[in-house]
Amino acid sequence: MFNDNVSDAIRYKTLSLFAEHFGVSPARVSVTLDDSCVIIYAQRFLQPVVESMILEESHGALQSIRELMVGYLLPELNIFVNQDCGIPVEAQAYDWNDDDLSCLIFMMLSDPLCLQENKPYPDQNKIHRHIAALTYDVQKFPQKIYSFWVDQRILVIIRDGTLIEVEKALIEDGHCELLRQSKRRVEKFRFIEDPPFGGTAIRNLKSVYMDWMFPHDRSVLVYVFDTPQACAALPQKPPL
Repeated sequence: MFNDNVSDAIRYKTLSLFAEHFGVSPARVSVTLDDSCVIIYAQRFLQPVVESMILEESHGALQSIRELMVGYLLPELNIFVNQDCGIPVEAQAYDWNDDDLSCLIFMMLSDPLCLQENKPYPDQNKIHRHIAALTYDVQKFPQKIYSFWVDQRILVIIRDGTLIEVEKALIEDGHCELLRQSKRRVEKFRFIEDPPFGGTAIRNLKSVYMDWMFPHDRSVLVYVFDTPQACAALPQKPPL
């Protein structure tokens, strides 16, 4: 659906926006596109500032810088992807990983293919059951679970219908960011501690990213793996 020129354009725009607003760009930015989403993966972002804050455990200031960063970057990136690249984006999500100073921005396309048809891969049902059980432990069973591999390193899992009534009330009262921080602390921790793969994926899990699209009662969970080698859980091409 998209060619490498579009990916390169989004990557260069991301780098330039970091440099413009913060005076420094991430060490590396990669962009992956398919018929469902755009994923922008920035590694070692704002490196000196972020590292010093982590060492000093200045988590409040670190969170403020992150929110400010996304407040600047996401609107401009969204306009660029929609208007300049011609990719219809419906919603965005984002998260960070302090271990490797990385940031992942997830843009869901309008009418994404992943919500229209399921592309099965080995152990998909097992992974979905595990995701449902973990979700139930902290809130309730999801109404729907979708998952798909964007490439050989990135697995996306989408859950619909997980919000409980108290969370919906907090959103209505304008407490989305407070709710997001609390859910990351509780829910994301569970998914990091108990990944849904077991022996189904012989690979090294690098990072986990989680965010919520509250107006849609939808959450996005992204697993990033180190290398594409030994990808036992990847969908295989059918025999000719």
